[in-house]
Amino acid sequence: SINRALVAPGVTESDKQLNAKYAISVARKLGCSLFLLWEDVVEVRPRMVLSFLASAMALQPRDA
Repeated sequence: SINRALVAPGVTESDKQLNAKYAISVARKLGCSLFLLWEDVVEVRPRMVLSFLASAMALQPRDA
């Protein structure tokens, strides 16, 4: 689960870096296979962010 106390407002570059690192950390704990770095999230590299989201969505159980 996400600890909202660890999520920064995202105003400064430092906040963005911390949030990106935290998002990747949480995704890894959930079992995502990630192929990106926190820099990719902060710089919003579309293909890398798409792979990040696709990996997270792959964990979602499908409704039958």
